[in-house]
Amino acid sequence: MKERSIRYASFMMAYYITNAIFQNFLSLYFRDIALLSTQWISIVMASVPFVSMFTQTMWGFVGDKMSSRNRCLRILAVGAAVSVLALKVSSSPWWILPVMCMFSCFYTSIQPMGDSIVLENLQRAGLNFGPVRLAGCLAFAVVSFCAGFYLDSHLPSVIFMIAGLLMLIMLSSWILPETPGHQHGREKISVKVLFKQKDLMRLMGFMTLLQMTMGYFYTYYSIYFTSFEGGSVSLLGLAFLISSVSETPFLLLSDRLVKKPGVGKLLVISGCVLTLRWILLASATSVYTALFSQVLHSWGFIVMTVSMAKYINLHVPDELKARGQMLLNVAGFGVARVFGIIIGGAIAASIGVRNGFWASAVISTVALILFAPHYLKEKQPAE
Repeated sequence: MKERSIRYASFMMAYYITNAIFQNFLSLYFRDIALLSTQWISIVMASVPFVSMFTQTMWGFVGDKMSSRNRCLRILAVGAAVSVLALKVSSSPWWILPVMCMFSCFYTSIQPMGDSIVLENLQRAGLNFGPVRLAGCLAFAVVSFCAGFYLDSHLPSVIFMIAGLLMLIMLSSWILPETPGHQHGREKISVKVLFKQKDLMRLMGFMTLLQMTMGYFYTYYSIYFTSFEGGSVSLLGLAFLISSVSETPFLLLSDRLVKKPGVGKLLVISGCVLTLRWILLASATSVYTALFSQVLHSWGFIVMTVSMAKYINLHVPDELKARGQMLLNVAGFGVARVFGIIIGGAIAASIGVRNGFWASAVISTVALILFAPHYLKEKQPAE
C-alpha cells in the first residue's frame, strides 16, 4: 500500500513543482524581462484560462476514449514544454499572446487528467487522497521558497525551468498505473449527464464565484507583494512557502472532512476565510501584512479543488471521469479565472492593484449570500 501511495505522490510532486514556477514567477518574467505593461500581463495571463474553457472538454473526451489516459497525459506534457520554450523566440506581446494560448491548450489539462487517473486508482486501492495531495503541496512549498532565491538574480531562466519540469511530469506518468478511458470500446455517454446533476451544478456555481477571486490573486499577488518596500522575489518565495505549508492540516483531514461536514459547508468556510483574506490584503500597509495573509490560504484553493475533485470522483459515472474533472477545471480555472483576471485587470489598470482585492472581497461575500443559506441548513451533506 505504501509503495502505491509513493507512486501517486511522485506524480503529484512533479506537477506541483512545475506549477510553483509557472504560477508564482511567470508574471514577473513578463513584467521584468518581456517588459509587458500591467494591461498586457492581464491579457496574456487571462488567455491561459480562456483557452482552457474550449480545449479541456476536448482533452476530456480524448482521455475517456483512449485506451490509456497516461498516454494522453504524456502528450499534454510534451506539448506544453515545446510551447513554453517558444516564449524565448521573441518578447513582443503579439508573439507572447498566441504562444501562451498554445501553451494553455496543453498545460491546463494536465492536472485534471492526472487527478482522474490518481483518484480512480486510489479509490480502487482503498487509499486516501489527502496524504498523496499533501506531497504535491509540500513540493510546491519547498520549490517556491528555493526558487525565489535563485530567480531573484536568474529570472530569465524561468522558461527553461518550466520546460524541464514538464518533462519530469511526462516521465512520472509511467510511474502511474496504466488507466484506460472508460468509454474506450463502449457506447458513448453524453456529457449532458453531468449538467443534469443539480447538486453538482450548485456546487460548481458556488466554487466558480470563489475561484474568480483566486484568479485575481494568482495574477497580481506577486506584483502587489513586490511593490511594497522590502518585497523581494526571495521574500515572495517565503510567502508561497507559508501558503503551501498552511494547507497541511486540511490535507491530512480532507477525506474525513469531505464526508462530514460535507463539500457544501467546506465551501462556506472557504468563502468566509477568503473574504477575510482579501480584506486583509486590500488594507495592507506593509510587506509583512501581505506575508501574513498567506496563512489564510489554508482554507482557499486547496479546500475547493480537493473537495470538488473527490465529489466528482464519487458521483460522476465512470465513463465520464476524465470529462468530469475537466468540467471542474473549466469552471474553477477557466470561466472563473478569466472573469477574475479580466475584471480585476481592468480595476488594476484604472485604479490600482490594491482595489482589485477589495473587489474580490465583494465577490466572495456575494457568493456567501447566494449559496451559504442552502448549505448551512442542509442536514445530509453532499459527500
